[in-house]
Amino acid sequence: PGNKELEPLKYSKVAMAAAVSRQKVEGCIQGTTSLLSHCLVKGQNVALVLKEVGVLLIEGTMVRLNFFHDFLERLSGKENLEKVVFKVPHVLDMMTSPVVPVASLSFSGRVIIFP
Repeated sequence: PGNKELEPLKYSKVAMAAAVSRQKVEGCIQGTTSLLSHCLVKGQNVALVLKEVGVLLIEGTMVRLNFFHDFLERLSGKENLEKVVFKVPHVLDMMTSPVVPVASLSFSGRVIIFP
């Protein structure tokens, strides 16, 4: 809702945070987005592993983000997360563990994984 403008990615900030060159950051991001686009155009199932956050699954027209339990616990606190899960049990369906094989999260079991 409303008029929102996109901000360009600040490659220099990312480079400083990652302690690599701006060119390396730009090349990695552009290469990843290009490969992701290619996979999606071909109709392939894709999983993006978001470090310490969760796994973004794209299967056909369905997009789902499975959060790592630890991430949600850090955001909300252990007690609050337990209360939410008790009141809304299907929240458990949105959570996963970093040790679970990514392919097992997909409906087809076939997915291209972007680490």
